[in-house]
Amino acid sequence: MGTIGLGTLTKVYWLSQCVIFGWLLHSCQPKIFVNQDVSWTNEIAKEFPKISEQTDDPFNYALTENQSYKPKISDPFWVSPVKINGVAFGRSNNNVSIAIHNGRLFVAMRTGKTHFASKHTQLHILSTSDFKNWRKELSFANKTDFREPFLIVMNDTLRFFCFEAGTKMTAFEPKKISQFNYIDEKWSEPKNILSLGEVHWDMKNRMDTTWFSSYIGSHYQLDGPSNVQLKFGFFDKESQAKQEPVYIGGVSETAFEFDKDTNLWAITRLEDGDETGFGSHVVFADKQDKYAWEFPKLADPNCYMSPKMFRHQNEIYLIARKQLGKQPFGRAKRTLSWRKQRLKNWVRFSLTPKTTALYRIESKTRTVKWVMDLPGTGDTAFPSIQRLNDHQFLIANYSSPLNKKKRPWLFGQLGKTGIYLILLEFENNGN
Repeated sequence: MGTIGLGTLTKVYWLSQCVIFGWLLHSCQPKIFVNQDVSWTNEIAKEFPKISEQTDDPFNYALTENQSYKPKISDPFWVSPVKINGVAFGRSNNNVSIAIHNGRLFVAMRTGKTHFASKHTQLHILSTSDFKNWRKELSFANKTDFREPFLIVMNDTLRFFCFEAGTKMTAFEPKKISQFNYIDEKWSEPKNILSLGEVHWDMKNRMDTTWFSSYIGSHYQLDGPSNVQLKFGFFDKESQAKQEPVYIGGVSETAFEFDKDTNLWAITRLEDGDETGFGSHVVFADKQDKYAWEFPKLADPNCYMSPKMFRHQNEIYLIARKQLGKQPFGRAKRTLSWRKQRLKNWVRFSLTPKTTALYRIESKTRTVKWVMDLPGTGDTAFPSIQRLNDHQFLIANYSSPLNKKKRPWLFGQLGKTGIYLILLEFENNGN
Protein backbone atom coordinates (compact mmCIF):
# COMPACT_ATOMS: atom_id res chain seq x y z
CA MET A 1 0.00 0.00 0.00
CA GLY A 2 2.68 2.43 -1.06
CA THR A 3 5.06 2.19 1.89
CA ILE A 4 2.46 2.69 4.60
CA GLY A 5 5.22 1.76 7.06
CA LEU A 6 6.32 -1.14 9.23
CA GLY A 7 2.97 -2.34 10.43
CA THR A 8 2.18 -3.26 14.01
CA LEU A 9 5.59 -3.27 15.71
CA THR A 10 6.39 -3.58 19.40
CA LYS A 11 5.92 -0.64 21.77
CA VAL A 12 9.60 -0.70 22.65
CA TYR A 13 10.60 -0.36 19.00
CA TRP A 14 8.27 2.54 18.37
CA LEU A 15 9.39 4.34 21.50
CA SER A 16 12.92 4.31 20.09
CA GLN A 17 11.62 5.67 16.80
CA CYS A 18 9.95 8.58 18.59
CA VAL A 19 13.37 9.54 19.92
CA ILE A 20 14.78 9.40 16.39
CA PHE A 21 11.81 11.37 15.06
CA GLY A 22 12.38 14.18 17.54
CA TRP A 23 16.05 14.35 16.63
CA LEU A 24 15.20 14.51 12.93
CA LEU A 25 12.73 17.34 13.34
CA HIS A 26 15.09 19.50 15.33
CA SER A 27 18.48 18.58 13.86
CA CYS A 28 17.97 17.85 10.15
CA GLN A 29 17.32 20.71 7.76
CA PRO A 30 17.06 19.17 4.26
CA LYS A 31 17.66 21.39 1.29
CA ILE A 32 14.64 22.89 -0.50
CA PHE A 33 13.59 21.02 -3.64
CA VAL A 34 14.59 23.17 -6.62
CA ASN A 35 13.67 22.62 -10.25
CA GLN A 36 16.56 22.32 -12.64
CA ASP A 37 16.52 23.71 -16.16
CA VAL A 38 14.80 20.84 -17.95
CA SER A 39 14.04 21.74 -21.56
CA TRP A 40 11.88 18.64 -22.04
CA THR A 41 9.03 20.33 -20.17
CA ASN A 42 8.67 22.90 -22.94
CA GLU A 43 8.87 20.22 -25.61
CA ILE A 44 6.16 18.13 -23.99
CA ALA A 45 3.95 21.17 -23.38
CA LYS A 46 3.96 21.93 -27.11
CA GLU A 47 2.87 18.37 -27.89
CA PHE A 48 0.13 18.05 -25.27
CA PRO A 49 -2.83 18.32 -27.69
CA LYS A 50 -1.37 15.43 -29.68
CA ILE A 51 -0.38 13.49 -26.57
CA SER A 52 -3.96 13.61 -25.28
CA GLU A 53 -5.07 11.75 -28.39
CA GLN A 54 -2.44 9.05 -27.92
CA THR A 55 -3.06 5.81 -26.06
CA ASP A 56 -1.22 4.28 -23.13
CA ASP A 57 -1.91 0.78 -24.49
CA PRO A 58 1.24 -0.85 -25.94
CA PHE A 59 -0.93 -2.96 -28.27
CA ASN A 60 -1.67 0.21 -30.24
CA TYR A 61 1.99 0.79 -31.09
CA ALA A 62 3.89 -0.97 -33.87
CA LEU A 63 6.60 -3.48 -33.01
CA THR A 64 9.98 -2.97 -34.63
CA GLU A 65 11.77 -6.22 -35.35
CA ASN A 66 15.54 -6.68 -34.95
CA GLN A 67 16.00 -3.38 -33.10
CA SER A 68 17.42 -2.82 -29.63
CA TYR A 69 16.79 0.18 -27.42
CA LYS A 70 18.58 1.82 -24.53
CA PRO A 71 16.70 3.81 -21.86
CA LYS A 72 17.77 7.27 -20.73
CA ILE A 73 16.20 9.65 -18.23
CA SER A 74 15.91 13.43 -17.88
CA ASP A 75 16.58 15.59 -14.86
CA PRO A 76 13.71 15.66 -12.36
CA PHE A 77 11.07 18.38 -12.46
CA TRP A 78 9.73 18.98 -8.93
CA VAL A 79 5.98 19.44 -8.56
CA SER A 80 6.00 19.70 -4.76
CA PRO A 81 6.80 21.33 -2.43
CA VAL A 82 7.19 24.11 -5.04
CA LYS A 83 4.58 26.80 -4.27
CA ILE A 84 1.27 26.48 -6.12
CA ASN A 85 -1.60 28.86 -5.43
CA GLY A 86 -4.21 27.47 -3.09
CA VAL A 87 -2.27 24.30 -2.26
CA ALA A 88 -0.89 23.63 1.22
CA PHE A 89 1.91 21.07 1.03
CA GLY A 90 3.06 19.25 4.15
CA ARG A 91 6.60 18.11 4.86
CA SER A 92 5.88 14.67 3.44
CA ASN A 93 4.61 14.44 -0.16
CA ASN A 94 4.54 10.88 -1.40
CA ASN A 95 1.80 8.74 -2.95
CA VAL A 96 1.36 10.10 -6.49
CA SER A 97 -0.54 9.37 -9.70
CA ILE A 98 -0.63 11.08 -13.10
CA ALA A 99 -2.93 11.01 -16.12
CA ILE A 100 -3.30 13.06 -19.30
CA HIS A 101 -6.78 14.24 -20.20
CA ASN A 102 -8.11 16.97 -22.52
CA GLY A 103 -4.70 18.49 -23.11
CA ARG A 104 -3.74 18.70 -19.44
CA LEU A 105 -1.53 16.69 -17.12
CA PHE A 106 -3.32 15.79 -13.89
CA VAL A 107 -1.27 15.01 -10.79
CA ALA A 108 -2.80 13.50 -7.64
CA MET A 109 -0.76 13.32 -4.46
CA ARG A 110 -0.90 12.72 -0.74
CA THR A 111 0.62 15.27 1.64
CA GLY A 112 1.08 15.27 5.41
CA LYS A 113 3.50 15.70 8.29
CA THR A 114 5.18 12.32 7.75
CA HIS A 115 4.68 9.29 5.54
CA PHE A 116 2.80 7.50 8.31
CA ALA A 117 -0.92 7.57 8.97
CA SER A 118 -2.21 10.81 10.48
CA LYS A 119 -5.34 12.92 10.85
CA HIS A 120 -3.42 15.76 9.17
CA THR A 121 -3.27 14.04 5.77
CA GLN A 122 -4.63 15.80 2.67
CA LEU A 123 -5.05 14.76 -0.95
CA HIS A 124 -4.57 17.23 -3.81
CA ILE A 125 -5.24 16.97 -7.55
CA LEU A 126 -3.40 19.55 -9.67
CA SER A 127 -3.30 20.08 -13.42
CA THR A 128 -1.19 21.92 -15.97
CA SER A 129 -0.76 22.24 -19.73
CA ASP A 130 2.68 23.87 -19.71
CA PHE A 131 4.42 22.89 -16.42
CA LYS A 132 4.49 26.59 -15.50
CA ASN A 133 0.87 27.41 -14.69
CA TRP A 134 -0.79 24.99 -12.30
CA ARG A 135 -4.32 24.98 -11.00
CA LYS A 136 -5.88 23.15 -8.08
CA GLU A 137 -8.54 20.73 -9.28
CA LEU A 138 -9.52 19.09 -6.00
CA SER A 139 -8.35 19.08 -2.38
CA PHE A 140 -9.86 17.30 0.58
CA ALA A 141 -9.12 16.24 4.14
CA ASN A 142 -11.27 14.43 6.64
CA LYS A 143 -9.08 14.21 9.75
CA THR A 144 -8.07 10.73 8.66
CA ASP A 145 -5.42 9.18 6.44
CA PHE A 146 -5.72 8.79 2.67
CA ARG A 147 -3.61 6.53 0.45
CA GLU A 148 -3.15 5.16 -3.05
CA PRO A 149 -4.38 8.01 -5.24
CA PHE A 150 -4.92 6.70 -8.75
CA LEU A 151 -5.90 8.62 -11.89
CA ILE A 152 -7.04 6.84 -15.05
CA VAL A 153 -9.15 7.66 -18.09
CA MET A 154 -11.95 5.10 -18.47
CA ASN A 155 -14.55 5.32 -21.23
CA ASP A 156 -13.33 8.85 -22.07
CA THR A 157 -13.88 10.00 -18.48
CA LEU A 158 -11.08 10.87 -16.09
CA ARG A 159 -11.57 8.94 -12.84
CA PHE A 160 -9.83 9.25 -9.50
CA PHE A 161 -9.56 6.54 -6.85
CA CYS A 162 -8.19 6.64 -3.30
CA PHE A 163 -8.79 4.82 -0.05
CA GLU A 164 -9.48 6.20 3.40
CA ALA A 165 -7.55 4.74 6.33
CA GLY A 166 -7.15 5.29 10.07
CA THR A 167 -4.90 7.67 11.98
CA LYS A 168 -2.71 5.31 14.02
CA MET A 169 0.92 5.71 13.00
CA THR A 170 1.70 2.03 13.65
CA ALA A 171 -1.41 0.44 12.11
CA PHE A 172 -2.70 -0.43 8.65
CA GLU A 173 -6.42 0.37 8.68
CA PRO A 174 -7.93 0.54 5.19
CA LYS A 175 -11.62 1.43 5.26
CA LYS A 176 -13.22 2.32 1.94
CA ILE A 177 -12.23 3.14 -1.63
CA SER A 178 -13.78 6.26 -3.14
CA GLN A 179 -14.19 6.96 -6.87
CA PHE A 180 -14.54 10.49 -8.27
CA ASN A 181 -15.45 11.26 -11.92
CA TYR A 182 -14.29 14.38 -13.77
CA ILE A 183 -17.14 15.63 -15.96
CA ASP A 184 -17.42 19.09 -17.55
CA GLU A 185 -14.33 20.18 -15.59
CA LYS A 186 -16.00 19.34 -12.29
CA TRP A 187 -15.45 16.44 -9.90
CA SER A 188 -18.43 14.35 -8.91
CA GLU A 189 -19.32 13.38 -5.38
CA PRO A 190 -17.43 10.24 -4.29
CA LYS A 191 -18.89 6.78 -4.80
CA ASN A 192 -17.69 3.84 -2.71
CA ILE A 193 -16.48 0.84 -4.71
CA LEU A 194 -15.14 -2.66 -4.01
CA SER A 195 -15.34 -4.22 -0.53
CA LEU A 196 -14.74 -2.46 2.76
CA GLY A 197 -11.10 -2.90 3.70
CA GLU A 198 -10.05 -3.70 0.12
CA VAL A 199 -7.12 -1.78 -1.38
CA HIS A 200 -6.69 -1.12 -5.11
CA TRP A 201 -3.19 -1.00 -6.53
CA ASP A 202 -2.66 -1.16 -10.31
CA MET A 203 -5.02 -0.23 -13.16
CA LYS A 204 -4.39 -0.34 -16.90
CA ASN A 205 -6.29 0.15 -20.15
CA ARG A 206 -5.29 -2.81 -22.27
CA MET A 207 -7.08 -4.40 -25.22
CA ASP A 208 -10.12 -2.11 -24.80
CA THR A 209 -10.52 -3.19 -21.16
CA THR A 210 -9.57 -1.55 -17.86
CA TRP A 211 -7.84 -4.26 -15.80
CA PHE A 212 -6.95 -3.86 -12.13
CA SER A 213 -5.39 -5.59 -9.12
CA SER A 214 -6.39 -5.25 -5.46
CA TYR A 215 -5.93 -7.00 -2.12
CA ILE A 216 -7.81 -7.49 1.14
CA GLY A 217 -7.03 -9.18 4.44
CA SER A 218 -4.53 -9.30 7.28
CA HIS A 219 -1.81 -7.10 5.78
CA TYR A 220 0.87 -6.20 8.39
CA GLN A 221 -0.42 -8.81 10.81
CA LEU A 222 2.41 -9.65 13.20
CA ASP A 223 1.48 -13.17 14.30
CA GLY A 224 0.39 -16.29 12.49
CA PRO A 225 0.20 -17.28 8.80
CA SER A 226 -0.64 -14.57 6.28
CA ASN A 227 -4.19 -14.44 4.99
CA VAL A 228 -4.19 -11.65 2.41
CA GLN A 229 -6.31 -12.27 -0.67
CA LEU A 230 -4.98 -10.95 -3.97
CA LYS A 231 -7.64 -10.18 -6.57
CA PHE A 232 -7.50 -9.49 -10.30
CA GLY A 233 -10.22 -8.33 -12.63
CA PHE A 234 -11.62 -5.58 -14.81
CA PHE A 235 -14.23 -2.83 -14.95
CA ASP A 236 -17.08 -3.46 -17.36
CA LYS A 237 -18.63 -0.84 -19.65
CA GLU A 238 -20.81 0.38 -16.77
CA SER A 239 -17.64 0.75 -14.62
CA GLN A 240 -18.69 -2.16 -12.39
CA ALA A 241 -15.85 -4.26 -10.97
CA LYS A 242 -15.59 -7.90 -12.05
CA GLN A 243 -12.81 -9.70 -10.20
CA GLU A 244 -11.58 -13.06 -8.96
CA PRO A 245 -9.12 -14.13 -6.24
CA VAL A 246 -5.80 -15.31 -7.70
CA TYR A 247 -3.71 -15.91 -4.55
CA ILE A 248 -4.00 -16.14 -0.76
CA GLY A 249 -0.87 -15.55 1.31
CA GLY A 250 1.45 -12.67 2.16
CA VAL A 251 1.07 -10.60 -1.02
CA SER A 252 -0.21 -7.02 -1.14
CA GLU A 253 0.71 -4.55 -3.93
CA THR A 254 0.84 -6.32 -7.29
CA ALA A 255 1.73 -4.79 -10.64
CA PHE A 256 0.92 -6.44 -13.98
CA GLU A 257 1.42 -6.07 -17.71
CA PHE A 258 0.67 -8.05 -20.88
CA ASP A 259 3.29 -9.25 -23.35
CA LYS A 260 2.87 -8.95 -27.10
CA ASP A 261 1.04 -12.29 -27.20
CA THR A 262 -1.42 -11.07 -24.50
CA ASN A 263 0.00 -13.35 -21.79
CA LEU A 264 0.00 -11.73 -18.36
CA TRP A 265 3.07 -11.00 -16.21
CA ALA A 266 2.97 -9.70 -12.65
CA ILE A 267 5.27 -8.71 -9.79
CA THR A 268 4.08 -9.06 -6.20
CA ARG A 269 5.12 -7.35 -2.98
CA LEU A 270 5.48 -10.32 -0.61
CA GLU A 271 6.09 -8.30 2.54
CA ASP A 272 4.01 -10.37 4.99
CA GLY A 273 5.59 -13.66 4.00
CA ASP A 274 4.08 -17.10 3.41
CA GLU A 275 5.19 -20.63 2.57
CA THR A 276 7.11 -19.31 -0.49
CA GLY A 277 9.21 -16.95 1.65
CA PHE A 278 9.53 -13.17 1.90
CA GLY A 279 10.30 -10.80 -1.00
CA SER A 280 8.50 -10.87 -4.35
CA HIS A 281 7.08 -13.23 -6.97
CA VAL A 282 7.43 -13.13 -10.73
CA VAL A 283 4.04 -14.37 -11.94
CA PHE A 284 2.87 -15.65 -15.33
CA ALA A 285 -0.63 -16.37 -16.67
CA ASP A 286 -1.29 -17.81 -20.11
CA LYS A 287 -3.52 -15.75 -22.41
CA GLN A 288 -6.07 -18.58 -22.44
CA ASP A 289 -6.83 -18.01 -18.74
CA LYS A 290 -5.64 -14.71 -17.32
CA TYR A 291 -6.91 -15.69 -13.86
CA ALA A 292 -4.77 -18.84 -13.60
CA TRP A 293 -1.69 -17.16 -12.14
CA GLU A 294 1.44 -19.31 -11.86
CA PHE A 295 3.44 -18.52 -8.71
CA PRO A 296 6.97 -19.81 -8.02
CA LYS A 297 7.52 -22.31 -5.22
CA LEU A 298 10.22 -20.04 -3.78
CA ALA A 299 10.01 -16.24 -3.77
CA ASP A 300 12.74 -13.84 -4.83
CA PRO A 301 14.17 -12.57 -1.47
CA ASN A 302 14.38 -9.09 -3.00
CA CYS A 303 11.17 -7.19 -2.31
CA TYR A 304 10.14 -4.92 -5.20
CA MET A 305 7.93 -2.54 -3.21
CA SER A 306 5.41 -0.18 -4.80
CA PRO A 307 5.82 -1.97 -8.15
CA LYS A 308 4.47 -0.64 -11.44
CA MET A 309 5.03 -2.27 -14.85
CA PHE A 310 4.89 -1.20 -18.50
CA ARG A 311 5.84 -2.60 -21.90
CA HIS A 312 8.05 -1.04 -24.56
CA GLN A 313 8.28 -3.02 -27.78
CA ASN A 314 8.77 -6.67 -26.75
CA GLU A 315 10.25 -5.89 -23.32
CA ILE A 316 8.32 -5.66 -20.05
CA TYR A 317 9.77 -3.28 -17.47
CA LEU A 318 9.29 -2.75 -13.76
CA ILE A 319 9.79 0.38 -11.65
CA ALA A 320 10.02 -0.23 -7.90
CA ARG A 321 11.92 0.50 -4.71
CA LYS A 322 15.48 -0.83 -4.69
CA GLN A 323 17.37 -1.99 -1.62
CA LEU A 324 20.81 -0.38 -1.24
CA GLY A 325 21.68 -2.37 1.87
CA LYS A 326 23.84 -5.46 1.52
CA GLN A 327 21.11 -7.94 2.42
CA PRO A 328 17.79 -8.57 0.61
CA PHE A 329 14.46 -8.10 2.33
CA GLY A 330 13.74 -11.79 2.98
CA ARG A 331 16.80 -12.63 5.04
CA ALA A 332 15.34 -13.92 8.33
CA LYS A 333 15.68 -17.66 8.98
CA ARG A 334 12.58 -19.58 7.96
CA THR A 335 12.77 -21.69 11.10
CA LEU A 336 11.79 -18.69 13.24
CA SER A 337 8.20 -17.92 14.21
CA TRP A 338 6.14 -15.70 11.91
CA ARG A 339 6.43 -12.85 14.43
CA LYS A 340 10.23 -13.04 14.59
CA GLN A 341 10.61 -13.40 10.82
CA ARG A 342 8.44 -10.36 10.16
CA LEU A 343 10.06 -8.20 12.81
CA LYS A 344 13.57 -9.05 11.64
CA ASN A 345 12.77 -8.49 7.96
CA TRP A 346 10.70 -5.33 8.49
CA VAL A 347 13.00 -3.61 10.99
CA ARG A 348 16.28 -4.40 9.24
CA PHE A 349 14.91 -3.35 5.88
CA SER A 350 13.57 -0.06 7.26
CA LEU A 351 16.95 0.92 8.67
CA THR A 352 18.83 0.65 5.36
CA PRO A 353 18.93 3.14 2.43
CA LYS A 354 16.79 2.80 -0.69
CA THR A 355 16.43 4.23 -4.16
CA THR A 356 14.02 3.78 -7.09
CA ALA A 357 15.10 1.64 -10.03
CA LEU A 358 14.11 0.47 -13.48
CA TYR A 359 14.15 -3.30 -14.03
CA ARG A 360 13.43 -5.64 -16.94
CA ILE A 361 11.51 -8.91 -16.72
CA GLU A 362 13.46 -11.88 -18.09
CA SER A 363 10.66 -14.03 -19.48
CA LYS A 364 12.74 -17.18 -20.11
CA THR A 365 13.95 -17.43 -16.52
CA ARG A 366 11.03 -15.55 -14.92
CA THR A 367 13.42 -13.30 -13.05
CA VAL A 368 13.94 -9.57 -12.54
CA LYS A 369 17.06 -7.86 -13.93
CA TRP A 370 18.22 -4.41 -12.82
CA VAL A 371 18.60 -1.89 -15.67
CA MET A 372 19.31 1.49 -14.06
CA ASP A 373 18.64 3.58 -10.98
CA LEU A 374 16.16 6.46 -11.09
CA PRO A 375 16.24 9.58 -8.86
CA GLY A 376 15.44 8.58 -5.30
CA THR A 377 16.84 8.31 -1.81
CA GLY A 378 15.57 7.87 1.74
CA ASP A 379 11.81 7.49 1.41
CA THR A 380 11.14 6.92 -2.27
CA ALA A 381 9.27 4.84 -4.86
CA PHE A 382 5.61 5.25 -5.69
CA PRO A 383 5.87 5.39 -9.49
CA SER A 384 3.12 6.41 -11.87
CA ILE A 385 3.70 5.86 -15.58
CA GLN A 386 2.06 7.55 -18.58
CA ARG A 387 3.06 6.76 -22.13
CA LEU A 388 3.55 9.78 -24.40
CA ASN A 389 4.38 8.15 -27.74
CA ASP A 390 6.23 5.18 -29.24
CA HIS A 391 9.37 5.60 -27.16
CA GLN A 392 8.73 8.17 -24.41
CA PHE A 393 7.17 7.74 -20.97
CA LEU A 394 6.42 10.34 -18.33
CA ILE A 395 7.19 9.05 -14.83
CA ALA A 396 5.98 10.58 -11.56
CA ASN A 397 7.64 9.59 -8.31
CA TYR A 398 8.65 10.98 -4.93
CA SER A 399 11.86 11.14 -2.90
CA SER A 400 13.66 12.58 0.07
CA PRO A 401 16.11 15.38 -0.89
CA LEU A 402 18.47 13.83 -3.41
CA ASN A 403 21.57 15.10 -1.61
CA LYS A 404 20.79 12.66 1.26
CA LYS A 405 22.12 9.61 -0.61
CA LYS A 406 22.58 7.28 2.38
CA ARG A 407 19.52 8.26 4.41
CA PRO A 408 17.78 5.11 5.76
CA TRP A 409 14.27 4.44 4.54
CA LEU A 410 12.68 5.01 7.96
CA PHE A 411 14.46 8.35 8.45
CA GLY A 412 13.15 9.41 5.05
CA GLN A 413 9.60 8.40 5.99
CA LEU A 414 9.81 10.71 8.99
CA GLY A 415 11.39 13.57 7.04
CA LYS A 416 10.71 15.79 4.07
CA THR A 417 9.83 14.36 0.64
CA GLY A 418 8.77 15.87 -2.68
CA ILE A 419 7.01 14.82 -5.90
CA TYR A 420 8.92 14.92 -9.18
CA LEU A 421 8.45 14.12 -12.88
CA ILE A 422 11.05 12.66 -15.22
CA LEU A 423 11.03 11.74 -18.88
CA LEU A 424 12.07 8.16 -19.70
CA GLU A 425 13.04 7.68 -23.34
CA PHE A 426 14.12 4.57 -25.23
CA GLU A 427 16.77 5.36 -27.84
CA ASN A 428 17.44 3.11 -30.83
CA ASN A 429 20.88 1.55 -30.51
CA GLY A 430 21.13 1.40 -34.27
CA ASN A 431 21.52 -2.37 -34.34
